[in-house]
Amino acid sequence: MKKSVVAISLILVALALLWFYFPLRSLVVMSYYSNDHAKQSVMRQNEFEIDIPSGRGWYPFVMTYNASGFTSFSKQGAKMSIMYNFGAFDFTKRTSSLYDKQSDKYSSFYGAYVVQEDGGVFGFDDDGSIDLSEVSLAVEYDYTKLVIRDFGCDNQTFEIGDFVIEEDVAYAGSTGWTRIDAVMVSNGAAHNYDGYMLPYLQYGRPMDTVEIDFEVTTLFGRVYAKYFSEYDCTVMIYVIAPTIDAANACDSNILNKTTIAQLD
Repeated sequence: MKKSVVAISLILVALALLWFYFPLRSLVVMSYYSNDHAKQSVMRQNEFEIDIPSGRGWYPFVMTYNASGFTSFSKQGAKMSIMYNFGAFDFTKRTSSLYDKQSDKYSSFYGAYVVQEDGGVFGFDDDGSIDLSEVSLAVEYDYTKLVIRDFGCDNQTFEIGDFVIEEDVAYAGSTGWTRIDAVMVSNGAAHNYDGYMLPYLQYGRPMDTVEIDFEVTTLFGRVYAKYFSEYDCTVMIYVIAPTIDAANACDSNILNKTTIAQLD
């Protein structure tokens, strides 16, 4: 009897591991990969840290990626590290809600862009006013080149529509931030599975069938930007979401709990 119980238990454990293979694989791989990038990040090089929490419906932790290709893309002599999070795995579909067109996490990310420009201040003009074109470069590179293109979309679309700028905002424990709310028109993440792609390691693969791969959609973006002279870096705390309500929820429940501090 005991042997039967043990055998059944082992079978159940094996089945559970098999069912949850994709999210478990993602957690193991991304934990190691993110930690490795964090050690070489722009933040670490300039001796400060940014703490951004996770939240309900999102991946368990915020990751770090050093975007080496941004220097040539921006043509600004700028290096960028990206902190990011995306929609949690649906344990029925075993994949991220990033692909789910019915989810409020569809094509959604939040986190921070940290940019250090050689001999300049990224994202701001000489008079201290925001440079929307430079801020947009960070968002465009991240979303279209590191996400949509890596999924296999050869023709990426990215446009900034209506936007509102508010200056001297208090955020993340300090004053002097500039807030930008903008409509984004870009490709959505939903697409049909057509063979393995490297990003599936972290997001899982798309499980649903869609009529149009990477259909152009309207998204909502919010960025809080500030140059920190003590670190010689521009920090841009951001959220990309399918609706303004989803962006507001992420901002109020997660992003505004961000802290920035000098390393001990």
